[in-house]
Amino acid sequence: MGLKRGFLFLLSLTLLVFGNIVTGQADDRLKTLVVAVNSDPANLEPGTNKAYPIGSEIILNVFDTLVAWTPPAFEEMEGRLAESWTVSPDGKEFTFKLRDGVKFHDGTDFNAEAVKFSFERTKEINPYMKANFGLISSIDVLGPLEVKITLTKAMPVFLSILAQPQAAVVSPAAVKKFGDDFNVNPVGTGPFKFVSYTPDTSVVLEANTDYFRGASKLSRIIFRVIPEASTRRLELENGGIDISQQNGQLYSIPVEDIKAFNKNPDVDVIEVPSQIFRQFEFNNSHPDSPVNDVRVRKAMAYAIDYDGLLNGILGGTASRVYGPLPTNSWAFNPAMKERAFSYDPDKAKQLLAEAGYKPGDLKFKLYSFQGNLWGSICTFLQANFADVGIDVTVAQTEFPIYRNLHTTGQHEIAMDGRQPWYNDPDAHITIGYYSPLADSAMTFRMPEDAELDGLILKAQATVDFEERKELYFQIQEMIMDRVPAAYLFSNKIIVFKRSNVKGLVINSAPPLNEYWSVYKE
Repeated sequence: MGLKRGFLFLLSLTLLVFGNIVTGQADDRLKTLVVAVNSDPANLEPGTNKAYPIGSEIILNVFDTLVAWTPPAFEEMEGRLAESWTVSPDGKEFTFKLRDGVKFHDGTDFNAEAVKFSFERTKEINPYMKANFGLISSIDVLGPLEVKITLTKAMPVFLSILAQPQAAVVSPAAVKKFGDDFNVNPVGTGPFKFVSYTPDTSVVLEANTDYFRGASKLSRIIFRVIPEASTRRLELENGGIDISQQNGQLYSIPVEDIKAFNKNPDVDVIEVPSQIFRQFEFNNSHPDSPVNDVRVRKAMAYAIDYDGLLNGILGGTASRVYGPLPTNSWAFNPAMKERAFSYDPDKAKQLLAEAGYKPGDLKFKLYSFQGNLWGSICTFLQANFADVGIDVTVAQTEFPIYRNLHTTGQHEIAMDGRQPWYNDPDAHITIGYYSPLADSAMTFRMPEDAELDGLILKAQATVDFEERKELYFQIQEMIMDRVPAAYLFSNKIIVFKRSNVKGLVINSAPPLNEYWSVYKE
């Protein structure tokens, strides 16, 4: 009896320990969110970030901005690091009262000096923010928790600018400590703390248990770099990842997989309308390319079968874009529907002949993002151009390399798009078409154009809503005259997630997720 009783005790102890281990592992999985991304984040801090989508999403989870769009509708602004704010009658002065008791992840205090340091640093080192932060004439610390920002002219969208990842507030002490390496050692006040970065592999964050809005129910987030769409699909089906973002179709699980996932009870497909759009783009400042001739640009725009692209390759997941703004922008000019290019191969051939080109004379390399979807789009366009005598080869390129080719102008034609980082037409127009910003980001690389540039700056600074709207109507007409691109489609934001992931709220401008509210069941 003694031996039997001893054996039963050991057996029960073993089962208890094993059960605790299993329970612990299960609990750990429930508190860990794994997000699949397609490439290295490239940049993890606000001061030098130039709208890298993956890095920007990480920034929004590690750092805080003064203000943010209020979920779930994202139609009004709310305070984050700012408790309240006032705007002067002339629209030039923004005064913020800041939250007390907030600390950076390194234990140092958040205060007005940190805001001043962060914004002045970003203004100095980030060319992407030049058009916006360049308007800041002074930043005055009025007290430990009060700061005033003065602009050189009124800018109605300035609060929206301050909700961007690039306007997040950094730890001055950490910047001093890490120097240039702050990019891979980011320190903010956000809901998650940076733990580690392994290039081309992963970024690991852990919950900030002292977060001023309350600690997340998650213990950690792991951003896993998984370049292949097929692997992301398998990992999602098997539970190896919790979320696979389509990221505005910069990369995606193939369109046909949406139907399959809709039948899978373990996977949810979230589809949200967006102001994102994609275009076939010309390098409008290339010194010696045939695309300098507007007749060539028009010919290539007429060569595209827009309806075939939307109904075939995209399978109904996108809608037509007619010009520089999406149709759901409040500043969209309805006249663009009449001005938009239509599929007319005969007109394309006529224009090429007028420009002095015979079939086979024109040869281009079409640069594109990676992924099955983009490959299919490029192959479709390649066939369209071949039909009118233009030889196009496709070069799908990793995003950091592609972005460098684009921003340095080492291309003639490329696939690109606009992802608005705040809910205003300025988000599409200024960064895309204002010529002084041509090489600051992935823009249309517009040549110097005093008339267009002046109108863009006027629209940016006009306070009256109806007057601004009319200015953007004029800007769209002027841009269409210049044919900087063939505008293709506006896609939905589509996010695939495991069904046990709860609390995820999708924002469309910018199309980046905050995970503070997310939990797993």
